[in-house]
Amino acid sequence: MTRTVIDKGEHLFRSGDAGDSLYVVRSGAIKTYVDSAEGEEQIRSFALANDVAGLDAVCGGVHRTGAKAISRTWICRLPLNAVRTRMAESVRFRDRLLIALDREFSRLHRLLDRERYTADRRVASFLLSRIEADATHSAAIELPMSRTDLARHLDLATETVSRVFTRLQGREILRSRGTRCEILNTEALRTVA
Repeated sequence: MTRTVIDKGEHLFRSGDAGDSLYVVRSGAIKTYVDSAEGEEQIRSFALANDVAGLDAVCGGVHRTGAKAISRTWICRLPLNAVRTRMAESVRFRDRLLIALDREFSRLHRLLDRERYTADRRVASFLLSRIEADATHSAAIELPMSRTDLARHLDLATETVSRVFTRLQGREILRSRGTRCEILNTEALRTVA
């Protein structure tokens, strides 16, 4: 295991790179993306504290996405050979990796269903997924990504994402200031999602 820091805008890996490791985010944030035909980043996912990046290369050995830090990010690099050995030795480690894979499958499922969702539902579902990914299930979450990156992830216009946040604040479902988002009424947010 190697611990390292990557600065905002720095790549962890690019699409087409050999994938020989998993990356656990200790703090900070990473976005994974593919480039559209128009050259814009289509955001696939965000890896925040305790999330795992690099799962796309586990079986094929090649990354199908790029991964870039959206803030100064501390990561632990786990070589896949060491991961395989550790999985055989530790039930706890294996369970944690299976949880990470389950989250990734859930995220992919939501991505496929997203086209049928309204803008409000897309934003609400994303916020709920961040609460569920947080080990403390805190109602206060950090959203270090820009509104533009969030919009690209949700396949919405940046202005639409801003309007949804304004509507949810007006309904007293959440309070948002800068990168901090406090969920005031989780049940109401679940209803929107």
